[in-house]
Amino acid sequence: MNTRREFCFAAAAAALTPSWTWAEVGGRRMKVPLLLDTKRMAIWDGPGMRTSFFVKGCPLHCIWCHNPESISPDRQLARFQHLCKHCAKCTMDEATCPTRALKFYGNPASIDEIVAKALEDKAFYDESKGGVTLSGGEPLFFFEWATELMKRFKAAGLHTCLDTSLYAPPAAIEAIAPYVDMWLPDFKAADDERHRKYTGVSNVIIKKNLEKLVARKAKIEVRMLVVPGCTDGEDLKARHEYLDSIGVPRSARVELEYHDYARSKYLALGMKDTMPPKPEKKL
Repeated sequence: MNTRREFCFAAAAAALTPSWTWAEVGGRRMKVPLLLDTKRMAIWDGPGMRTSFFVKGCPLHCIWCHNPESISPDRQLARFQHLCKHCAKCTMDEATCPTRALKFYGNPASIDEIVAKALEDKAFYDESKGGVTLSGGEPLFFFEWATELMKRFKAAGLHTCLDTSLYAPPAAIEAIAPYVDMWLPDFKAADDERHRKYTGVSNVIIKKNLEKLVARKAKIEVRMLVVPGCTDGEDLKARHEYLDSIGVPRSARVELEYHDYARSKYLALGMKDTMPPKPEKKL
């Protein structure tokens, strides 16, 4: 069997791994996502030093997604072709690949394991007024599990942030809200038609959820990615006008510069590269 066929079989086996597992959490049976990544000493995911946990699975399909490995809830095998030496006998194993060309995205992790990992850095949180951030993917895609995890974080005395698109049923927001100290919503586009075009979903429920958070005086920081030719100019202005209208202060908004660094991930995962081109800066 040649290397290419072996890789295809391994990738297919990874894809057949269940998207999530079912587990008894908090006395209830619920679906549990795969953990995509853990980023320690993070400084951009909320106040202070933080540990950010990323779950796998997202109902949005943003064309500019810089973490395409987070979209599917399935475990995925990626092969980075610029690192691959096309060995005569591929190991098909991330740990033993001599050039680190292979990577699996998505591994099971229990709430106990996640909380234990978070507590390893508690001294840094206490010193910097930091804490933990739950991100994705979309954590609210698994809102029952996410609620139990955030509840455990709070019980352990940790400050919590939730990085979310807010594309979730109102019940999800109500369930998790008591355990979220700060919300980090991504506001991707003001116009509903534009939002559907670039993310695959409507922003109507997103706006309603955002308005509810503002009404309950939740602490928020709205992130707005500025994608040239897609969500810059007119739409960025419209987003600010909408946030003005619902009472989000300018100090609680962050404009994020777009980067297209993730193209190698699309290629490695066998996904179509949908990222818009990033215009070169004029000297």
